[in-house]
Amino acid sequence: MRFNMLPPKDESGGMRFLRIMLLICVFVGVGWLYTRHFDRAIEVIQARSALHDATGTLSKEQKKNLLELSRMFEKEFGLELRIKIADGPVEVPVLDSKTIFFGLDVRDKTTTIVMPPLVERALGHEFIAELRDRHMPYHFENDSWPTGLVKALAMTWERLIGLDAKDDK
Repeated sequence: MRFNMLPPKDESGGMRFLRIMLLICVFVGVGWLYTRHFDRAIEVIQARSALHDATGTLSKEQKKNLLELSRMFEKEFGLELRIKIADGPVEVPVLDSKTIFFGLDVRDKTTTIVMPPLVERALGHEFIAELRDRHMPYHFENDSWPTGLVKALAMTWERLIGLDAKDDK
């Protein structure tokens, strides 16, 4: 028995058309699945760079909430949010002019906050100092720093939304 790759000679025009359409559907489906796979891979890579918890103390739900906040900052303001949680001194990475950085040293109970220059001027130095010097130390003392971090990001979000609302008036 021979295997023949060519279609049978007695095939009708309608059958040939149907085979071609099905072949096109297969290629479109494979292309769609390919793009979905790589979109998901890019999301995973971006999520890893947005949140780094060296202590391993954040729950899955807390990580999910922080990553959602990160996506919201990106979508609404075009700002990248990077969070680094460590058991020692936090090294500030090289940041661009659109990146907000929150670094938490859980052992020494200190917080490093770096905002882009325009955002820092818009929010005010007092607001950032309030987060760093009063808000986060309070939550470190009560051992609720994950909640404090989410609240600090929410406060930053609300302040930026408030600035956006003032600009619309």
